[in-house]
Amino acid sequence: MKTAIITGASRGLGHEIALKLIEKGVKIINLSRTESKLDVINIKTDLSKHEDVVDVINKIKKEHQDFDILILNSGVAHWNKIGEIPIEEIDGDFAINITSSIKLTNGLLSLIKKNKGDIVFIGSTSSFSSFGEDSVYCSTKHAIVGYVKAMQKELKKEEVRIIGYYPGGFKSQLHQESESGLSQDVLMNPKDLAQLLISILEMPRSVQVSEIIVDRKTAGMK
Repeated sequence: MKTAIITGASRGLGHEIALKLIEKGVKIINLSRTESKLDVINIKTDLSKHEDVVDVINKIKKEHQDFDILILNSGVAHWNKIGEIPIEEIDGDFAINITSSIKLTNGLLSLIKKNKGDIVFIGSTSSFSSFGEDSVYCSTKHAIVGYVKAMQKELKKEEVRIIGYYPGGFKSQLHQESESGLSQDVLMNPKDLAQLLISILEMPRSVQVSEIIVDRKTAGMK
């Protein structure tokens, strides 16, 4: 049985990805501050805290060495004008959106290589552009692209696939909580995005979808 570690599988896109993988018979390990109600192994983890990330790396090394899929999905967003950004949000947003992903992949790389695994980074269309008042969020998502490209180059000769997955706006609590201004009516369905990702993971091992951007058909329209 395959085993997938997913950050933030308790809601949103992470929840939908976990659900699709469970249907395929994959065992799921959820790393999140909140428990998933699905049939998964929950490891309570606050990715904004360095100590929690170190602890979960050690726990995985001891108890879940057989994982072969790592999906780095957790993300937060805050909309503020430059000059009005609460200082405490900056470090927290970077920690959850990118720094924890770097720490997890760095700490678990030996197992990923041994298990010939897949690593999926969930970025955003904000990884390539900015929509205004999203400077911190946009910066963290741009950083994902840089790290993914560096990983792909370094691990080119390894039997490991590194997938950069960059969806545009989809229905989620992230958009509601961050007050992005986008109506839920115009956002994509996370079930569709999850299904697409599963299709990518099921492609032959000789195929690596290095970068895929999925956007709303009406994105950019006024």
